[in-house]
Amino acid sequence: MMLRHVVFYLLAFIATATAAVASDLPVIPRPAYVEVGEGVFRSGPKLDVDADPAILTALRQAIETDGGPDISSPFGGRPRVTLTVEPDLVREIGEEGYLLSVRPNSVKARASKPVGLFYAIQTLRQLAWAGGGRGEWVLPCCEIKDRPRFAWRGFMLDESRHFSGPDAVKRLLDAMALLKLNRFHWHLTDETAWRIEIKELPKLTEIGALTPPTLHDYLAKPKFYFYTQQQVRELVAYALERGIVIVPEINMPGHATAANRAYPEYSGGGRERPGYTLNPASEATFLYLETILCEVDEMFPDAAILHLGGDEVSHGWQKWSELPEVKELMAKEGLKDLSGVEAYFKRRMASFVASLGTKAGFWMAGAEQGIPPDQAVLFWWRHEAQGQLRAAVNGGYSIVLCPRLPCYFDFGQYSSHTAGARWTGKLFFNTLRSVYAFPDSLLATLSKDANVLGIQANLWTETAVTQERRDFLTFPRLYALAEAAWTPAEGKDYAGFEERLKAHLPRLRATGIVPWDPFAKTPEGFQDE
Repeated sequence: MMLRHVVFYLLAFIATATAAVASDLPVIPRPAYVEVGEGVFRSGPKLDVDADPAILTALRQAIETDGGPDISSPFGGRPRVTLTVEPDLVREIGEEGYLLSVRPNSVKARASKPVGLFYAIQTLRQLAWAGGGRGEWVLPCCEIKDRPRFAWRGFMLDESRHFSGPDAVKRLLDAMALLKLNRFHWHLTDETAWRIEIKELPKLTEIGALTPPTLHDYLAKPKFYFYTQQQVRELVAYALERGIVIVPEINMPGHATAANRAYPEYSGGGRERPGYTLNPASEATFLYLETILCEVDEMFPDAAILHLGGDEVSHGWQKWSELPEVKELMAKEGLKDLSGVEAYFKRRMASFVASLGTKAGFWMAGAEQGIPPDQAVLFWWRHEAQGQLRAAVNGGYSIVLCPRLPCYFDFGQYSSHTAGARWTGKLFFNTLRSVYAFPDSLLATLSKDANVLGIQANLWTETAVTQERRDFLTFPRLYALAEAAWTPAEGKDYAGFEERLKAHLPRLRATGIVPWDPFAKTPEGFQDE
């Protein structure tokens, strides 16, 4: 189901939330409303649970991951956990919210949909971990009323430049689930490599998946890394079990170098970047891309968006004017320049994606290119182009905010971090504080009816060669992003966030992730080259 209007300011919650939300509950993201009581709930080694089988499975998985108590049934008179879906609650807490009551002898969670109960479980996990009990739950008594600020709470991973693999992606999805993030934007194709199996077009992975050696592995042989369709389906199911929808990105008509290595007959050329673009006017190219997208759509049945990239096309369209198909198209459609050709291509691909029953995602192109607003979701990444953002808002487009500053996690986190991505030849820093503060000041500049779906962070991997480096760049900034995406603006408190974050870093390390430590006496960078 497509996302609809999205910014939830939770006015009913917030009248008393400022005083009631307490930083002494080490939960990230911070709930919209908390009232802390006296005493604790202590489960002992056995925990009686009353829940729907699917929710019971989610709770069992969480407890097995965290080393909590055994779930037992039938009830044996021990403290009891009740998890119930009550559809009428949707008017009070929306589709993703939950009500949680922890008392000395009971834990009750209620939600309008199962996903809300899943988020209640994540809150309970964090409370139990902070309670220190291993093999049991020790929870502070409290009343929580919670729902997300934004419907889109996302993270994008670029795997074209450097491949992470299924195990690393599962670990990332686990971390996202704990933080109530719900969209994993999977950047699978670009100039460097093509990472997803397309059975009708096997050369995309037989040739396009080649990962060129880097300075870090120059002695190794070139390798072919990609995801089989079976692996993709397993990861899609794994994510859905954790409340996360995976949105695939197949780049076109630029950033297509890897695809053109495999099938050069569909190339539109390039100058400084040979083979950078697809032929934007060839009927054979459109049939080729439709074949790809049909297979992708089948692998991601719940995505609701097929992201088509669509950015920086002008970096490689110099050869288009020489292509006979482009000349014919420009004459037939009355297109004055190559920008018009690009717009024609995007409109046609968006229309095809719409015929599949979903929307096309683009890196902030739409209003100026005539893409119907009901066929596209735009991802705003150029932080300096606020006029472009306002034009998209005025055009009625659905928008995900992910500007370079502060949402590109390949940029450094701290002034001593000299390794990392550069923009316009300079080092820029997206600090923990700047991520946390986003997007409050920006939203104040937009009209109240702006259809902002939510926010996401993007990790481009040109300079993130190893998994250790990718982890270091992602964490703990992902915690700040999660709170910015979930917690109402009025309930955000950076000082309180830092205190709560301290309790989460040991948990991260226990999963094998080594984050940057902002609390070290000397917060050094990651072995900066």
